[in-house]
Amino acid sequence: MRWMPTKMAVLVASVSAALVLSACGGGGSDTSTRVTYTSLVSFGDSLSDVGTYKVGAIAAVGGGRWTVNGTTTGPVNWTELLAGEFSVAAPCPAQTGLLSNVPQIPLVAVVNNANCTNYAQGSSRVSLPFGPNAVALQPYIAPATNIGLMAVPVKTQFTTHLAAHGNYTGNELVTVLAGANDIFMYANAVSAAAAGGAGAVGAAALAGWTPTEQNAVAAGGAAAVNAAATAAVTHAAQDAAVLATAIKDSVTGMGAKHVVVVNVPSIEFTPFGQGSGAGALLRSMVTTFNGTLKNELAGVSTVLIVDAYTQGIAQYNDPAPYGIKNVTDAACSSDAPSATNPAGNILLGSSLACTVNNTLAGKDVSAYFYADSVHPTPAGYKLLYRYVAKQMAIAGWL
Repeated sequence: MRWMPTKMAVLVASVSAALVLSACGGGGSDTSTRVTYTSLVSFGDSLSDVGTYKVGAIAAVGGGRWTVNGTTTGPVNWTELLAGEFSVAAPCPAQTGLLSNVPQIPLVAVVNNANCTNYAQGSSRVSLPFGPNAVALQPYIAPATNIGLMAVPVKTQFTTHLAAHGNYTGNELVTVLAGANDIFMYANAVSAAAAGGAGAVGAAALAGWTPTEQNAVAAGGAAAVNAAATAAVTHAAQDAAVLATAIKDSVTGMGAKHVVVVNVPSIEFTPFGQGSGAGALLRSMVTTFNGTLKNELAGVSTVLIVDAYTQGIAQYNDPAPYGIKNVTDAACSSDAPSATNPAGNILLGSSLACTVNNTLAGKDVSAYFYADSVHPTPAGYKLLYRYVAKQMAIAGWL
């Protein structure tokens, strides 16, 4: 089976996830910790990734994080900033590498870093390996090239940590943020359903849908799109239930006593979502995922759910109080390197290869929220950190 992904599944949609428009408040060096943490353990997708793919050609151009790289020499990702809040070791990626088969971006062998406990990887899904631009897609796409993100599923990230470090001591802070890449793959499958045929069936198969659901999109047309939209929302709920069960089985059930679970932000209001024409579907998938996750984790006293979704919509509607001037445009240019622009983006706009040298020409992007169509600028990450820290403080966890 060969399948050409639609725009819904291109590189800039790998996240792990669309970005939070979080609130000011909370955090800061003047906050006294009520709980003493000895380490930070993080799981998820690109929103928590601190450098999994900062290797080879990506590192050579100054990229490696899902943001505008090079704007600061200090911590950037919200998990790094949170680690600084209670003075534990800065997060480092538990695995690095890039399994590219793109000639201009050579493959870099995977290395496991035993002393690092940030397992989050751009493109990771909850339980399947077929994230946007994941290496697992290479046998199924045409042309058969992509940059080969490892995209280790979050369920596997949990068990990898246990295998390497044993059960939790109870003194760690654990963070989990995942689900958006599943939603991106489902949105891609709905988009492909209109045309029907092998492309629609292939997109549904890689989304992880059942044979019956794959057959329902084969004929194309309105009926296929409706069937695909139903499947998308159904599987969003199933993913949330799977994630919640994995958290209870492999995290809290293994001794973790402070687990911050950040829900999926409002993908609808990202530049990607605004340009997709699928806002209602994106909203339905995200709210279904988040509602199911909340219900499945209700009553687990060792879990703190941070509602990034609701906070994000509030900031989108009124960004100025948060120091943000632009929540609609991506700061990173999509121009490729050329003789006249050697610093162009080798990933054509993706924040993974975005640097201070290839943002929008002539624009002050320091107060933009989005680096690319779904990932934050450093300013956006700082807002997410502050909001998480605020909720931890309210809960007596910080």
